[in-house]
Amino acid sequence: MALAIEYDVGPDGVIELVGLINAVEENDADPHGEAWLAWRCAHDDGGLGCVIVPPADVSRMEATEDADELRAIVEQVILADRRAKEVRS
Repeated sequence: MALAIEYDVGPDGVIELVGLINAVEENDADPHGEAWLAWRCAHDDGGLGCVIVPPADVSRMEATEDADELRAIVEQVILADRRAKEVRS
């Protein structure tokens, strides 16, 4: 399963979750979500507001029933993505 997180970052630096997306195409044609990510990166922000969730984090998300733990995992994935993208720019 390829899970993607789409998010916005406001001018004040506040991050807002837009959605969790199952990025696998029909018939499991793109199990890693690469086609979805390429499509998403073609948008105005160049893909700055999206990240494919690493498989280990997807497993952690699926294993928990604790909303706070789930929120923490999502936050960690987004913040790691932001740090990586800031380093590149």
